Amino acid sequence: FWFHEILLVLLVYRNLLFLLVSEPPGPTLIQLNSIFQPNQSEIILTAGSKVQLGCLGDGLVNMSTTALRPLPRNCRNILQINSVSPRHTGTYHCRYANQSLDHLNTWIHLYVKDPGNNSTVFVTPRSTPRYPKEGDNFLYRCLLTDPSVTDLTLQSEGEDRGRGLPPGMNVTLDPRKGALIKHIRKTFKGRYSCSGWRNGQEFRSEPFALMVAPMDRPPSVAVSQGEWVRLQGERFTVTCQSSNPSHSYTVTWTHPHTKVSSQTSLVSLWSRLAHLSSSNSTLTVSAVNHQHSGLYTCTAVGRAGVATVTTHLTVLDHPYLRIYLQTANTQQVSDELPGNFSREEMTEEPAANVSFGLEELQRELVFNGSRGSGYRRVEVFEGGDLTLTFIMEAYPPIRQHHWTTPEHVNNDGSSMYERSYTATAYRSEANLLVRRIRQEDAGRYSFKFSNLFFNGSQDVDLRIYRKNRVTQQNQSLMCSGSGYPRPTVLCFGQKHLCEPSSNHQVSPSAATSEDGEEVRIFFPLSSPDDDVTVKCLAYNLVGKSHQVFVHRLRTVFTPALIGALSVSSVLLLLLLIVFYKCRQKPRYEILWKIIESNDGNNYTFIDPTQLPYNQKWEFPRDKLRLGGVLGSGAFGKVVEATAYGLGTENKATRVAVKMLKPSAHSEEREALMSELKILSHLGYHDNIVNLLGACTQGGPMLMITEYCSQGDLLNFLRTHAPDFMASMITVDEVGDEVFYKNLTGQQERLRSDSGISCWSEYQEMQPALSPGPNEPGKTDLSLCDLLRFSYHVAQGLDFLSSRNCIHRDVAARNVLLTDCRVAKICDFGLARDIQNDDSYIVQGNARLPVKWMAPESIFQCLYTVQSDVWSYGVLLWEIFSLGKSPYPNVVVDTNFYKMIKDGHHMEQPEFAPNEMYHLMKLCWSGEPTHRPTFKTIGQLIERLLPLTSDMLPRHSDQVRKRRGF
Repeated sequence: FWFHEILLVLLVYRNLLFLLVSEPPGPTLIQLNSIFQPNQSEIILTAGSKVQLGCLGDGLVNMSTTALRPLPRNCRNILQINSVSPRHTGTYHCRYANQSLDHLNTWIHLYVKDPGNNSTVFVTPRSTPRYPKEGDNFLYRCLLTDPSVTDLTLQSEGEDRGRGLPPGMNVTLDPRKGALIKHIRKTFKGRYSCSGWRNGQEFRSEPFALMVAPMDRPPSVAVSQGEWVRLQGERFTVTCQSSNPSHSYTVTWTHPHTKVSSQTSLVSLWSRLAHLSSSNSTLTVSAVNHQHSGLYTCTAVGRAGVATVTTHLTVLDHPYLRIYLQTANTQQVSDELPGNFSREEMTEEPAANVSFGLEELQRELVFNGSRGSGYRRVEVFEGGDLTLTFIMEAYPPIRQHHWTTPEHVNNDGSSMYERSYTATAYRSEANLLVRRIRQEDAGRYSFKFSNLFFNGSQDVDLRIYRKNRVTQQNQSLMCSGSGYPRPTVLCFGQKHLCEPSSNHQVSPSAATSEDGEEVRIFFPLSSPDDDVTVKCLAYNLVGKSHQVFVHRLRTVFTPALIGALSVSSVLLLLLLIVFYKCRQKPRYEILWKIIESNDGNNYTFIDPTQLPYNQKWEFPRDKLRLGGVLGSGAFGKVVEATAYGLGTENKATRVAVKMLKPSAHSEEREALMSELKILSHLGYHDNIVNLLGACTQGGPMLMITEYCSQGDLLNFLRTHAPDFMASMITVDEVGDEVFYKNLTGQQERLRSDSGISCWSEYQEMQPALSPGPNEPGKTDLSLCDLLRFSYHVAQGLDFLSSRNCIHRDVAARNVLLTDCRVAKICDFGLARDIQNDDSYIVQGNARLPVKWMAPESIFQCLYTVQSDVWSYGVLLWEIFSLGKSPYPNVVVDTNFYKMIKDGHHMEQPEFAPNEMYHLMKLCWSGEPTHRPTFKTIGQLIERLLPLTSDMLPRHSDQVRKRRGF
């Protein structure tokens, strides 16, 4: 308080001295905490400190500030703040009340920083800033409270954060004033913040939203069309559509000859949308006359300027029509239709025209008597495109129109023509495009049109150039030439007389005919045995063509015919030899198919060659030791091998290796690679023969799979059949009576229909070591084993179906057994001798396992998951008959196929429980959709199995370790 009193006394004393001395005043003085500060100095304060600020001068002095915290109302030149805050940051001015002394004003800038609060590095207004107008400069007051913060920039916020500022934005940042954005654009709309850095740390202000108000522009005006036509007495209405950013604008109509206001009704419709006002000003003349012709001007006057738009009205006594065909490179001639209208408006117009795609086109304009319908002839070459275009200028405008063309269509049933029609107020254009012209396109094309006063049509006769030809009729030679213009035809002949041949012109007969564009000349022959050569020459403006006709004595066998027959016989013989060799050559095909998509029974399969191959399956060749042959086919074989370091541990693993024979072709190599890709694509399962690795580089291709020591299921069943039946005899003893069976005869019977030849160059899949019946750990074959085999195969097929894979050859011969009697599904493919295996029947050019195939596969070549279910039912029959061939003693012939169509099923196998035979019949349902799924089959068999862990398949450690890569 005492400081305020002393300062006031000093000011009064200074003013009295100024009045007494009457000297010119000096600059204002600024005192901060009793210390005078230099002009334009910058002072840093700490938040919470006490501040006393005063202004002194040689007259009345006022204080003002740019700080976000305004001065108190009673503060004129002295400011006292007990606890200063960052919002007191700003520039403080000391000004004379007399504005003529502004050059003596002074200022200081105060920075009030709060070290404990980083959010106050920038202080910003609490209220939303006003919307700047487009083109103005905008200052956002983000005031810096700590001058140690540098590298001040403006940054985008929200969705645009990190993308930089909009293109064209020019920003200047002043720590005392804030961010100045120059020449605001609409594209600058968004959210922004002020940014600065101190000691590697970024500080940002509170973001603010920048909204841009549109720039003041003159009103916009528009009319729907620039030209109008009316008949005398008709009503004329035109609307001027205008818009302006504000309501304060006017719209008026003017006409050079009439007072529009007396004949105009003005209707204004105002709406507010996005700061834009719009109105419609409608001028109406109830009955026009010639005085109303001329230019009408719509004028909109707004605060930012004036805008005008004009439209022209033509008043006629009668309606009119001008029509012409548009073309190029021809003299222009108009064709006007007659009607109930004056011809005074009919001035000379461009000629009837055709636009086309060939330079060799010629045109002719012909009128067939009446002025009402134009007849034009157009000639084109075959193969090009032709466009017929009619231009019409009419009032009233054309309302209806259509083309009539020669009646024919494309081979696919679609139209040969493309029609288009465009129209403005009083002018319209009709186009007909004919693509790739053929002879069938020749004919008359008519364009018909009408409006309220008249109707008419225009015709175009299309002619197409044709080649000349020579033909023979009866006992005469006919030389004919066609084209446009009509060609001139000449013929030259050569007769073989006693003397050397001489050329001379043959005189035609009097019977020369001309039919339209075709000219024909006949030359009679004296007898059928005449030896004559005739050359026909035709030419016109387009060009010339000729053809030679030779009439020779008729002989049956000419040297040329004999030579042709000889060459044909040799070629036919070679073709038969090649065909026979191809029939004899066995083919290898991947049976497993992976479904890509299906539409009902229409399956789309994945091409296995397109599947990827992971190089991590590669196994070093030097760590593989090959052993004896396990199985052999036409193109490949399977051998036993030992792999070192196949799993995670560096130990020896017994494996099976499939490879190609030297006699294999490139197709078989590609098939083996496809089999490798399919196995790698399917993945691991306990009941399929899993892939362990491969050697595809640096030598012959080798595919490494799991080793199944017990061989295939079919031979296993046949080998252990005596043991099984011996156990069954013990079970079947009732009292003192024993049901004896001839085991030797039974064994012979079981192998008599195996379908395996006694000797060939091929070998069946055999176990490496056949353990004896008394080997430790091995038990005899039992009914429980048969159920387990059935369950294992169902589980494997369920896995394949879940991977959209169809096996197509489900049979006991394609199931292998491990030493723990786990059944695994495989496909021997190139390692099987299908040529000498009676299970595969020749059908067409392929060998198929017909007795295992579903009816839809036999008769429709349709393979699905349901057809695999049928084959699985046959496999069950094999299992419970201990390896007998299906349909025993039945030959595959027409009677067999009829039996399958009639729904005949095999009888119950000797050792099959009733439940398993019922399951077989379900699998053999004639309707594929009625067959059970493999998941259902597995559940049914699982109920028949004893509750023991032996039913579960043994996991292969080597597979799991190998797949852990």
